[in-house]
Formats: sequence, C-alpha cells, structure tokens
Amino acid sequence: MGNFDDIRWKWLEERGIEVYGDPYQLDYMLNLWKTPDKVQAVFCEAKAGTGKTTLAVLAGAYEVIKGEHYDRIIYIRNAVPVREQGFLTGDIKQKSAPYMAPIADALELVHPATFEEWTFEQGKQQPKLVPITTSFVRGITWKRSFVIIDEAQNLDLEELQAIYTRCDATSKIVSIGSVRQVDNKKVKRVAGFLPFQIYMKHFVGDPRVSFHELLTCYRGWFADKADDIFETVKILEGRL
Repeated sequence: MGNFDDIRWKWLEERGIEVYGDPYQLDYMLNLWKTPDKVQAVFCEAKAGTGKTTLAVLAGAYEVIKGEHYDRIIYIRNAVPVREQGFLTGDIKQKSAPYMAPIADALELVHPATFEEWTFEQGKQQPKLVPITTSFVRGITWKRSFVIIDEAQNLDLEELQAIYTRCDATSKIVSIGSVRQVDNKKVKRVAGFLPFQIYMKHFVGDPRVSFHELLTCYRGWFADKADDIFETVKILEGRL
C-alpha cells in the first residue's frame, strides 16, 4: 500500500486524480511508480474510460519532472488507419501529430501547453516527450525513458517486438490496450489471441512484470455499457 503523505499522491490529487478510492487504479499506479529494477514492465488491459492512459502519462510526467530515474517520455501509437506515414507531409513530429491527442489531453492536467513545451526541440537539448508511431521505432535505443505503448491491441507481433527490444534496463515499459476495441483489422491473431495478449502470456510469472485490469469506467454508465456491445452480438449470433 502506498504512503499517502508521499508528495506524489498530493501531486496527483492537485490534478483531480484520487486513485486511493479505486484499489485497481491504486495498484496500477504503485507499479507505474516502482523503479525499473523492481518492476520494469507494466501491462494494463482495460475498458475505455478507466483511466489507463491518463494515469500512465501522469506517472511518467511526474518522474520526468523529478528527473531521478527518467529523462523523457516515449509515447508510441500505431498509425491506424494510415499505416504508411511516409506519405504524409512534414517531419516525424508533424506526421505523428494526428495520433497524439490522448497524451496531449493527459498532459493538460500537468500544466496547460505541456505537450507543446515538452516536444519543442531547442538546440542539442533532448525533448522531454517524444511522441512517435510504430513507423519510426527501428534502429533506436531508449535509455532512462518512460515508454508508453498506447492502444497496444492494434500492434502486430513484429511491431511489439521492435518496441520492446529498443528498451534498455534503465527504461520503464508500459503497455496499454483494450481487446474490445481493435481498430487494426489486419492484426494477426494466434490461437485466437492478439499479439498484445500473447506478450502478456509470455511474461506471466516474471516478478519484474505487473499485470492490471481497471474495472470502473469514469465516463459514465452509457460509455461503459456501449463498450460491452459484443456481448449483445454474441447473443444475437447464438453464442451465449
């Protein structure tokens, strides 16, 4: 259990986040804040609106501000439905911008315009936030980085492998997804499992990896019930 006198919890509370009222969010946050030598990888598979992305971004942002363990956040998404970003105009940042709304919104809780401030490159100074898609992860090594893979259910096995093998022992790796919302219809399943699920099974039993499911949808009953649509589909198809 966390020490709620710790400045980190007060920092969250100042931003309207009170995870100690939700045991699942609390356990998730505790593991996000554990150092890489204790818990290096965190997997969270949960419904929409449960706070999985916001909490991961805030955990990473606090640690980058503190500067003790991490120098930057690496935020990665799959470019669905535009898979080949090379055809889009602009540099990497401009090509990736359409997919970065979730982290930009979460960083507004840290401070207004944090996304723009942290992604701004000034001379040789390394930006505090590197938002990219899977089109640009090859040939990179991430050190002292808080790596967040968002919408991981949309990534294929080779994409996840490429991301995970970029991270050295000083980095934290957070994989977030919902198997209820698969936008990439080309992603290949193995024995019915998505690559995101396969990697979770791959790491089961390793004490340096934690697994989480958040249960409460904070967007309200309608969004929560809408996410369960495939239960009705199964009934209509006679599978339940």
